[in-house]
Amino acid sequence: MLDALFVAAIAALLSGLLYWGFKTLPAERWQMIAAVPTAKTAEGAWRGINLTFYGFFSATGMTFGVALAILLISSVRMPLTVAVVLVAATVAVCLPASRLVAAIVERKRNTFTIAGAAFVASLVVPPAVWFGERGLRSWAQVNIFALPLLAAAAIAYAMAEAIGRLACISFGCCYGMPLRQAPRWLARLFHRYNLVLHGHTKKAAYASGLGEEPLIPVQAVTSIMFAVAGFAGLILFLAQQWRWAMIIPVIGTWGWRALAENLRADHRGHSRISAYQIMSVIGLSYLIVAAFLIPAEGAAPDLALGLAQITSTSVFVSLQAFWIVMFLYYGRSRVTGSTVSFHVNEKAI
Repeated sequence: MLDALFVAAIAALLSGLLYWGFKTLPAERWQMIAAVPTAKTAEGAWRGINLTFYGFFSATGMTFGVALAILLISSVRMPLTVAVVLVAATVAVCLPASRLVAAIVERKRNTFTIAGAAFVASLVVPPAVWFGERGLRSWAQVNIFALPLLAAAAIAYAMAEAIGRLACISFGCCYGMPLRQAPRWLARLFHRYNLVLHGHTKKAAYASGLGEEPLIPVQAVTSIMFAVAGFAGLILFLAQQWRWAMIIPVIGTWGWRALAENLRADHRGHSRISAYQIMSVIGLSYLIVAAFLIPAEGAAPDLALGLAQITSTSVFVSLQAFWIVMFLYYGRSRVTGSTVSFHVNEKAI
């Protein structure tokens, strides 16, 4: 009963958030949350640093994914420290990789790529988990199970990215091609459900001149695909189908990413087949092979154990701190600026 209620609650929450985001976030006012004044100009105004909804939804998606990973890992009776170490190590790899890969592929220092970060993590995490399983059993007599760990990570990543794509809608990045340039069947398919980004500071506007123009809603479709893949993986995880609980989210995320690159209009490198498509195919193949090589062992999931862990004071406060750090890391805009001025409301004195 708890399993069904949990899945239904997550489905309702995520569906409502995505529907609201698709309808609301293309508007101009949903790009910036705040401007923080930093230095005064000669004219008496202030130069500001913009804090963005890109950072808000990136941090929210990542925190949700971390919480879900901890919940699922704890539900199969693995120690909380295992979940914390896995999450901390993955974040430590992903944060620098998100900028480094973008700098190499797109030749832009102030751009992030979650796809590039996820690719690096997908190469590093499976062997690390497998060797960690062997080492803990031999040296510390602690039993952990590699495949449930990797399945939990794949599910959490799919769910986190489903939310994270809202960040792209808000900032106007990762945008699809205009309908006028799309094949006729695609233009007809998205004639009613397209994406129009408003505001000159949206990336689609300043990078490609595509503001106020109907675009293929790649970000929204990606959110839906990732959410469905994550839900399928979650149901399989609760049914103890560890191998498929990992494989289905992997296919849904990396497989769709390889296809979706052909629908995008933003700069993705200088070759006809983008580096991200190559990464997607390599990541997909590598993770599927890993899923079949690792033994499918693990205890029956008990969501009550997982919920007890993430609602504990230490974990809850740590998740809040993690959200703040991620928001400040991803939310401080480096490609937009602002001018802020202050005045006194005479009528309120």
